[in-house]
Amino acid sequence: MKGILAGCLALACGATPPGSDGFALARPGYRFAFPRDHGSHPAFRTEWWYFTGHLWTGDGSRRFGYQLTFFRQASPPAAWKGSQAWRSDQLHLAHAALTDEKGQRFLVDERLDRAGLMAGATEDQLNLFQQDWRAAQDPSGRIRLHMSVRGATLDLTLDPATPPVIFGEDGLSRKGADSGAASHYLTFPRLKSQGTLRLPEGPVLAVQGLSWMDHEFSSSQLAQDQVGWDWAGIQLRDGRSLMAYRLRRKDGSQDPFSTLTEVDAAGHIQRSTRAFSLIPKGRWRSPATGTDYPLPLVLEAWGERFTLLPLLPNQELQTGRSTGITYWEGACRVLDATGQEIGDAYVELTGYAHSLQGRF
Repeated sequence: MKGILAGCLALACGATPPGSDGFALARPGYRFAFPRDHGSHPAFRTEWWYFTGHLWTGDGSRRFGYQLTFFRQASPPAAWKGSQAWRSDQLHLAHAALTDEKGQRFLVDERLDRAGLMAGATEDQLNLFQQDWRAAQDPSGRIRLHMSVRGATLDLTLDPATPPVIFGEDGLSRKGADSGAASHYLTFPRLKSQGTLRLPEGPVLAVQGLSWMDHEFSSSQLAQDQVGWDWAGIQLRDGRSLMAYRLRRKDGSQDPFSTLTEVDAAGHIQRSTRAFSLIPKGRWRSPATGTDYPLPLVLEAWGERFTLLPLLPNQELQTGRSTGITYWEGACRVLDATGQEIGDAYVELTGYAHSLQGRF
């Protein structure tokens, strides 16, 4: 009787029944509730909290980009082969990166820990840690971030300019024709950001700017014929935000479930389309891995054209000590059709060094 009641309560809270491997599946009808859904969802196999942002010093003389991503990856209980004293079915991974435009450098670090003393995520609110890297939301709704990367230390307070935006339909973000290729996906597209950045050589700089936060949880992301994605979070100076998610098939074509969504300054979804293009206008080859990335990119939709121009070409992450994925993730300028700078973006390019099939 208790098990039946627990199952009914889980469904009432928006959870879904498990699949054949015991993990919950992303299904339509999920009802988000906050602050709970900013927290962890261990019933799902995979989850990530993704922070990126553009920061400037007070006089505007220096510009930085940053990325801090927390991943949670679960395994079925029977998969644990280690000591029972250290048993944990939740694996935590994290990536951090800092782009220093003036210094022409890209600093990267990664971490891998099992849940416990070194890493964790609460289920009732946003409260993440991986060693000394942290992200936590206080009762006022502000998010505090701390990360250190290759001698640099960043402390930020992020203040949401809008309520969280939920992508997809009926609480579900479809990623492909396969029934399991879906996630629950929410974001804060505009987070007013301020704090301090200590550079490796010593100076402590007061910085301010704008950040973006994505949060997704699922038990399967990609369909069988998909190898990766091109993603862009775009913050325009006119107050609009755009999220482009181009899913790539093995033959290089764009999957029909790719989406572009426009969010207005109040945080409302204004329009969404599958009819958009991300067009390579050049190529950058990584000297470290030999991988070719389509950079810069041009986004075309609704009669508008945006060029996404990297602050630095080399913003490639090699994460062999954590997720095992090589990808490009970087800060970009946004230019209009006349070449005028009209916004900022973060772009993620995956599946170019190797397929992501089977990894998510």
